[in-house]
Amino acid sequence: MDGRNAGGGLVWLVLAGVLGSCASAPRTSPPPDTGGSGPPAGLSQREREGFYHLAQGNEHLWLAVLRALPSRSTLEGRGDSFQSFLDAPERFGLLADPDSPEGLPVGVALVPATERHPVARVGTNCAACHVGEFHYRDARVRVDGAPSLLNMEDFNREAVEVMSRTLVDRAQLLAFLQRLAVYLPEQTRTGAPPRLEEVSDDRLQEAYPDTDLLPDGSSSAREKLKAEVEWYCGSQELSPCRPPMLGPEPARLREFDEQLGQYVHELSRRQVRTVPDAIRVLRGHLLYFMRLGKLKFATYAGPGRVDAFGVARGVLFGPQVAGVLDAPVSYPCLWEFQTSPWLHWDGNTNSIMERNIGQALGMGAVVDRRTFESSVLPRNLAELERLSRKIVSPRWPEDAFGALDAARIERGSGLFAQNCQECHEKPGVIPLEVVGTDGNRARSFASMVGDLEFPAALQDLLSRVKQRAYAREALSQSEINPLEPSIVYWRAPLGYVSRPLAGIWASPPYLHNGSVPTLWDLLLPAARRPARFPLGQHEYDPEKVGYVTEVPGKARFIFDVSMPGNGNGGHEYGTGLSDEEKRDLIEYLKSL
Repeated sequence: MDGRNAGGGLVWLVLAGVLGSCASAPRTSPPPDTGGSGPPAGLSQREREGFYHLAQGNEHLWLAVLRALPSRSTLEGRGDSFQSFLDAPERFGLLADPDSPEGLPVGVALVPATERHPVARVGTNCAACHVGEFHYRDARVRVDGAPSLLNMEDFNREAVEVMSRTLVDRAQLLAFLQRLAVYLPEQTRTGAPPRLEEVSDDRLQEAYPDTDLLPDGSSSAREKLKAEVEWYCGSQELSPCRPPMLGPEPARLREFDEQLGQYVHELSRRQVRTVPDAIRVLRGHLLYFMRLGKLKFATYAGPGRVDAFGVARGVLFGPQVAGVLDAPVSYPCLWEFQTSPWLHWDGNTNSIMERNIGQALGMGAVVDRRTFESSVLPRNLAELERLSRKIVSPRWPEDAFGALDAARIERGSGLFAQNCQECHEKPGVIPLEVVGTDGNRARSFASMVGDLEFPAALQDLLSRVKQRAYAREALSQSEINPLEPSIVYWRAPLGYVSRPLAGIWASPPYLHNGSVPTLWDLLLPAARRPARFPLGQHEYDPEKVGYVTEVPGKARFIFDVSMPGNGNGGHEYGTGLSDEEKRDLIEYLKSL
């Protein structure tokens, strides 16, 4: 298939895996303790609020729906009280933002209700993946621009599960509709919903004004609500309350895409007037989260990773073109990318705005492949880029993690010059055959789409989307010039970029695919590096520099280097040093 003729219709680019993912933190969550080091340098408090919550065009999920939706814990009967899908966002690796007026976590944008869009909507932005937090003893150190531990797959799977179970379970569906009645009129309210028996008849009627729910001599409001649900859900041979079907057959895939397009064009812009409206909205949200089901994954990415371009290739050009996805990579730290004209782990483009537009599409913005019209907001993307460039590499937090040893730093400086400086002093692409690390990501990006290499096919689409977006928002040339190189390149160099190591302590796990948990492990020969280790915990090891590799109880995720794309080989530089020399080198790396 030629990349210029990928077919018409609405495209959901899912470069980030969980599109429009959102959750909220309880307003009582305390701010992180930075151990006395103060807020991260670079951004003012006002700028930080923008970086954490600025919309970029992918805000399609209804805040009221997600607040009324039960969590998996609630559906399984765990806990004494109702837990919303939005509660306890840390289970997905999202970080609380106590300064958010709406209690939304870092990286979740809110678009308030307007006359044109009568419901408050949410989506994610780049901060969801690029703000990290590290725990040591009683200290918590939050770092703007550091990779997060967001587990997009967990978020997506739980959303699909709880929405499907809510649709097919009449009791759960009735409870959802009553909670939705509370949140729809006051869509930005936070806090626990009232008990279902406390939802007044007037509130139910107000939420669904075109469905008669007023009590009469024979039926209460709740009895009428139940009768309405039973009638609507049983009104057709294939119940409209049945979760959508998704299979490999082309006809079924086309039907699914048509329903998804209907959700974007109709349900995301309508106001609930009836009980069937609310059920259709819930089903539309389920469609939104089911779209990854068309793709096949060989490796579970887990916390802090995603196979971004593999998913993009599958969604843009079809599952048959994508094949089996096997190249997950870690979220990178943002300050590194200010040092090189080439972006991403493999240095595959020099276009800031095409990269950012791709990221917005990847987080749930939409594009019509026939017209290349999209929902991305280029001015907001430019502002997010400006804020990202203000983020500076973080200094080692001595008050939280312990003081640095000046003598070790001095000795380590010489070891760095001998073992590391040649590659890391100047950014550049190191070929796979030289660096020796897992090559799945680099080879995946070089794959073919019909008679075009994937970089060429992707550039063609992003360039067209960019030009339409610029025209829609009437960006002037003076606004565009600082954001673009004179000539845009997308390429597949079959290697990975070496970068300066400032702030390296704040970007574990290591290598492009996150296959090595600590700097100490990276200085071991590949055969001695951990073959399996827990991932998803924030607990930090200041001695080895990285996440701890022993955790009590059941780990959130076990990284297995035997899985495709997870190889931890290569980069065996400095592995011949003595243990004392390695400690000196690591102390120097901490100081960068």
